[in-house]
Amino acid sequence: MLKPVYELENVTLYYKKGKFKANDDISLTIYQGEIIGILGPNGAGKTTLIKQMIGQLAPTRGSVKFRGYEVSRHVKDVIQQIAYYSQETFALSFLKTKEALYFTGRLKGLSKKEAKQQTDAILQRLGMYEYRDKILSKLSGGQRRLISFGTTLIGQASVMILDEPTNELDPLKRKLVWDIIRELNQKGTTIILVTHNILEAEKVVHRVAVVDHGKLLALDHIENLKKRVDQRMRVEIYAQEAAVQKIRDRLKAFGNVEIVEDAKLTMALEKSAVRTVIDIIQDESLNINQYSLLPPSLEDVYSMLQKQRGGE
Repeated sequence: MLKPVYELENVTLYYKKGKFKANDDISLTIYQGEIIGILGPNGAGKTTLIKQMIGQLAPTRGSVKFRGYEVSRHVKDVIQQIAYYSQETFALSFLKTKEALYFTGRLKGLSKKEAKQQTDAILQRLGMYEYRDKILSKLSGGQRRLISFGTTLIGQASVMILDEPTNELDPLKRKLVWDIIRELNQKGTTIILVTHNILEAEKVVHRVAVVDHGKLLALDHIENLKKRVDQRMRVEIYAQEAAVQKIRDRLKAFGNVEIVEDAKLTMALEKSAVRTVIDIIQDESLNINQYSLLPPSLEDVYSMLQKQRGGE
């Protein structure tokens, strides 16, 4: 049986003297060894929820428990067992890169030898070893973010809370961060991932909690959520502008074909028609530059939930 790491029950938090609900009656359980994504637009209440999970804020109503203990009453114990990556400005910018990692390790209880060994290993893994003697404030924004992520790795916490960990990173560094997250999870680390980047999150998370306007809109495994949306395949076609109407005429028998840009078309396609439509698309006389065939995605789920909320 899976062990709960966090148990949130009816968590509600008011701001501005009770006039604004940042979180509204949120209940969810996070289990040991999973990667759960907390998704939602900016301002949805995600970071506020996380701050209650690490003891920086206390709920107005409801409870937040970490391994059975009320977080607000055991903040020091909770902090010692988790690693938290924040969106906020990195407080150690006056230190050298290696010092930021080393002293973080020492604060987490590592010996001098352990802190030094882990610092060197993390800098190597992040591709930042050559910058070990650089002052953090002199690095680029992406490099500082990477070192901030590194401070969550030192000490090897069993629970990690990562708030938008790939912000400001280039594509290669984003991939590196996701690879490290997967590796840690395979070793048993519980990871709580806060993000609005749905396309990236879909590749790593097991379950998803969708939050908007402070409310929990959905909580389930990705595949179960996908079953709630249109199961047709989505076709995207990029062609020469002069050929767009001709392509549309050839495909309209298989469904509604939308021209979304001057040289881009999309359509939803029944799976039984996929082979026939691909044969048509591959006809060289249509002057199609590129096409993609996409199954239902987490982004589709998110869009559906947003529309449902808009209709409330």
